Amino acid sequence: MAISGSIRQLLLSVLLLVGLTFLGALGLMVTGDDGFFRSLYLTVIILTTVGMEAPTSDGQRVWALLLMVGGVGVVIFATGQMVSFVVEGHLKQLIGRRKVTDRIHKLNGHFIVVGFGRMGQALCATLAYREQAFVLIELDERRLRNAEELGYLCIEGNAMQDAILGEAGVDRAQGLVTCLSDDADNVLITLTARGMKPELNITARCDEAGTEPKLRRAGADRVICPAVIGAARASDQLLNPQVDDMLELDGLWPDLELSRISLSRFPGFTSRSLGEVQAIIGDRVIIAALVRSDGTRIIHPKADEVVQADDQIVFIGDTGCVSRMVDVLSMSAAA
Repeated sequence: MAISGSIRQLLLSVLLLVGLTFLGALGLMVTGDDGFFRSLYLTVIILTTVGMEAPTSDGQRVWALLLMVGGVGVVIFATGQMVSFVVEGHLKQLIGRRKVTDRIHKLNGHFIVVGFGRMGQALCATLAYREQAFVLIELDERRLRNAEELGYLCIEGNAMQDAILGEAGVDRAQGLVTCLSDDADNVLITLTARGMKPELNITARCDEAGTEPKLRRAGADRVICPAVIGAARASDQLLNPQVDDMLELDGLWPDLELSRISLSRFPGFTSRSLGEVQAIIGDRVIIAALVRSDGTRIIHPKADEVVQADDQIVFIGDTGCVSRMVDVLSMSAAA
């Protein structure tokens, strides 16, 4: 990161200046009869070219000459770094990064996106459109700058490191998506995140279909393989072009949510009918399917279908309907 490099150069210049000052003071002590404090005082006078007092012995004068000649370069370098740090806006960037860090620390129940490639960019855009809080982790400086210009909360670093995931608030997050181009990196990030928060909802990308079992074993709840999804869409387009044209409308309706929720989170709804559930969640959400615990799917279920333990509801609604459904179901189950 550019600002980190500037800080390193600034710290290096300060350390060189401090080291030269103390080395000069020790040299004046050895070559003269002055104590450490007076030697330090003389060294500062020499390096700052104030010239109020002069060394008292020939040895000190020789050492002072060396300080004058050798110290000029260090002082100029240190001063230049300090001026550059302020003038070039690095100080402002540092303050800005601190504000971003403070905002991330205040997040709770947010999402973490790892990687700002094509999939990461589309995912971040969707989350931002739906006003969902998220933190992006990206290692590439250019991509990071692009994400920051879009107003995203970003962290530069390697998501395989516990410290970076911790900085992104993985312990407070509700979900993580790792969409790097390297399958091995996605496996390791999944393994790391799962170890830091066992109940975290993790979605991982893979380029090779053979990597999916490894991601599952590493702890991914869902695995997305663009090649497989692309092939499925291509076959749909070849076999049923009219239907595929209708499915394409989903891309034109970013305010539409198609999702699935498990009623095991709301045990109070066991043995109730779908009609009762529909009445509770309201008519802004359409129950499209019911998935039984054994995997059986009931498309367009009837209102008298009784909900069983661990059943899942597939529903369609407008943006934000998922969070509203969770709130409504939670209040109803607790009543």
